[in-house]
Amino acid sequence: MAKLTGASAAVTIALAASVPLIAGCTAHKGQDSPDKTPTASATASRPTSAIDLTKTPPDISGSTKALIRLADRTGSEEAAVIQSIKAGTVAVATECTGEGKTTIVIGKLATYTIPCAATPATTYNEIGLGSSKQHVKITVMASAGIHWGLSVGWRPGYQRPS
Repeated sequence: MAKLTGASAAVTIALAASVPLIAGCTAHKGQDSPDKTPTASATASRPTSAIDLTKTPPDISGSTKALIRLADRTGSEEAAVIQSIKAGTVAVATECTGEGKTTIVIGKLATYTIPCAATPATTYNEIGLGSSKQHVKITVMASAGIHWGLSVGWRPGYQRPS
């Protein structure tokens, strides 16, 4: 019984000692392999492509007039103050990328929070105004590491959701 235990222990020790060597060889071979080079460059371009998508302000093509177009921003900031908005529909498009959340404050009209992820995503919101509004402050509060863009547009008329 002692021999079997000793043999089992020897096999266990040999296997345990070889695992790091096998893993080390695999990792080393993968690093030097010409087949793996495109994967390394694709990984390096992922953050760049995600950030590039926020370099153009989000699309608000359904709006008659663009009020604000911001892109390639990070962190929190008071983005702008819209001096006057007529009665109608205010469209807000927010794009963000990075892990965390972004809160958008449209003066006293609306406040909402959107989740952000590694894959860029655009969120659209509409605010119906029954009367003109003055000095509407736009504030964006973003988690650290979030890249974002924001567009605010206006069009006449407002149709309530059904």
